[in-house]
Amino acid sequence: MSISSKSWGRTPYREDILLFTLENSAGCKARISTYGAILNGLEIATGEKNIDVVLGFNSLEEYMNDGNYLGATVGRVAGRISNAVFELDGQKYQLDRNEGSNHLHGGKYGFNRRNWEVLELQAGADSPSLTLELHCKNGMGGYPGNLRIETTFTLSGSTLSIVHRAECDSPTPLNMTAHPYFNLNGDGQTINSHELKIFATQSLSTDNHLIPDGGLIDISGTSDDFSEFKALGENAQDRFYVLNTQSEDTISAAIARAPESGLEMEICTNQRGVQLYTADGMTAGTKGSNGFQYGPRSGFCIEPMGYPDAVNQPEFPSVILNPGERYNHSTEYRFRRIS
Repeated sequence: MSISSKSWGRTPYREDILLFTLENSAGCKARISTYGAILNGLEIATGEKNIDVVLGFNSLEEYMNDGNYLGATVGRVAGRISNAVFELDGQKYQLDRNEGSNHLHGGKYGFNRRNWEVLELQAGADSPSLTLELHCKNGMGGYPGNLRIETTFTLSGSTLSIVHRAECDSPTPLNMTAHPYFNLNGDGQTINSHELKIFATQSLSTDNHLIPDGGLIDISGTSDDFSEFKALGENAQDRFYVLNTQSEDTISAAIARAPESGLEMEICTNQRGVQLYTADGMTAGTKGSNGFQYGPRSGFCIEPMGYPDAVNQPEFPSVILNPGERYNHSTEYRFRRIS
């Protein structure tokens, strides 16, 4: 159908922010902000009505004041880095401490706080796409190396794909993710009745601060086991699931469904695992889009990524990007009616 844009305000640094809307021939719509490469909304056509399945805010100002990373593109490194420090090639790097003594989701200068540039628009009727670009300088947030990132959003039928690509001029950690909060009923109410299946039987062992300690846990038969569909309920934990299949191809990682709306979402990725988060840290009464108020468990995140704190865990698969390599992170959110 089309790609449209509108001015969405300015940052304190007098940067002009745009809000783009992708709309395709299937009747689906995705709204993306150049601020933070944020997914502001995702409307899925069900045949009866459109359901906006992503939590969001109405204004740029609300995103600039948000501490929940609603819909944001997260990096350089998603998740926590213990004590906000790591060593690379014999040199120690001190990062921002923005969660107690730890570093979370790229710190104060993370991708979610940056204004991305528009690199390319493709307005095909069936699969419109938007590519945003970001340059990160050596030393920003404490990270080494100059980095150039491209993130492409494509809306094809009832599928939204997000592809992150990047190159660097010296070795640097890079472990990006998309951070949309989903509610497949589109009502901002509790997601406890949503049913979830994750193609994983192991998770990372963590300490009391949710920092991995280097171990793997067999979660078969425990409350954290979502290898078969079951309701999220009130007990689902913030946990990193190691996918059963490791592949450079895009494979199925998880399926979520909402019996009330009859909508199902399959998440496919080429990453090693997914972080499950059920918004328990969101403040009750948070004013959201469409007139809804959000709070704990108003949405859930399934964040495809490499292992958290891999920079401090030598036994984990590396998240270091080297010059001459090309980072390629692909995730697809595929929507359909529950069969």
